[in-house]
Amino acid sequence: MANTSFSSLTSGRRWLILRSINHINHEGDLQPPTSQAVLLIADISGFTQFMKLHRMATNHAKQIVVKLLRAIISVSAPPLKLAELEGDAAFFYAVCPEGNVPRTLAAIKTQLPAFFQAFYQALHQTCDLRLCVCEACTKVEDMRLKIVLHAGEVAIERIQTFEKLFGLDVILVHRLLKNPLSAREYILMTDPIYRQFGDFYELRPEKCKVNCEGIGKVETHVFYPPAELIGAAGNRTEKPSASFLQKLRWTAQLDGKFFLELLGLHKQKAPA
Repeated sequence: MANTSFSSLTSGRRWLILRSINHINHEGDLQPPTSQAVLLIADISGFTQFMKLHRMATNHAKQIVVKLLRAIISVSAPPLKLAELEGDAAFFYAVCPEGNVPRTLAAIKTQLPAFFQAFYQALHQTCDLRLCVCEACTKVEDMRLKIVLHAGEVAIERIQTFEKLFGLDVILVHRLLKNPLSAREYILMTDPIYRQFGDFYELRPEKCKVNCEGIGKVETHVFYPPAELIGAAGNRTEKPSASFLQKLRWTAQLDGKFFLELLGLHKQKAPA
């Protein structure tokens, strides 16, 4: 048999080998090596295009995305837990007690519209506070939210105060973001999730096969949530428009660190 180097293996196979070694070295652990979990990624689309803009617009785009991510995270509830913040996305997971995926999904289902509603509420608020005319601020309305759902086996390792998820299914849920869909707003779920969800707000899904590198083609179901379900239209007349002082405070929050850097009073940390 030809020799195969460790580096030539796929990331999924490398993980399986390392996890097996780790399990052998920790035979006394009381917890099982893996758990059944639901994985969810809330990804903000429309952010990457700003990264090539001039420095101020890029800084404003980052601040806006932070505000939107905070809004999404603030409405998340158990059994969902935040695993990581990944640039313009929030990665959540929910361990299924006794492997009961349907019960866990039922608790997550009601949160999906809330994610979109919180996102759009923060988006509308950002638009109302806008004074700046940079490209990031003037195109903030173009930002949208995508949600990807999958369930599978994960290993949860504690690194100091952090919990890190490992496993082929963790890789898969991230690769599902690289799909052929042209839409910038949707809820995409793998076939097992769809079958266990049952009715999903009486919406009809679109089938989509996603070719995931190193894994193969994955059958998915895509929902395009209507505006009335997710609060996309919003009711911006419910509250009075932001005052000039409120707008000025928001603009100062966006530009504070930027101007300190220009004056040499705040230095960016050198990359590690």
